[in-house]
Amino acid sequence: MSERISFVVPKEMKKSLKELQELTGEDQSSLLRKLIDKGLAETKMDIAVDQYVKEKKSLAQSSTGAGVSLWKFLDELRTRNVALKYSMGDAESEIEKILRSNTKKL
Repeated sequence: MSERISFVVPKEMKKSLKELQELTGEDQSSLLRKLIDKGLAETKMDIAVDQYVKEKKSLAQSSTGAGVSLWKFLDELRTRNVALKYSMGDAESEIEKILRSNTKKL
């Protein structure tokens, strides 16, 4: 269910929103929802990458935290030039998860 949220934006931001509305043809509420959704996804990814880099979360935990597949998270790490921190234990854990997942499908 949707909930109403109100917030105040600076005049310059309001002007930019109006410009985007004209470019996209979307109403203000739809455009704001899309922008907030994109911002939330980017912020979740930033936090997940940071936690991975600081070794607070594993590769799998970070991809889950970002809300993306492991492969998409790996692509993002490559885009950001982040080296993999992948131990043998991580590899074994990932292989076990894959095997369990494939066994359930059969």
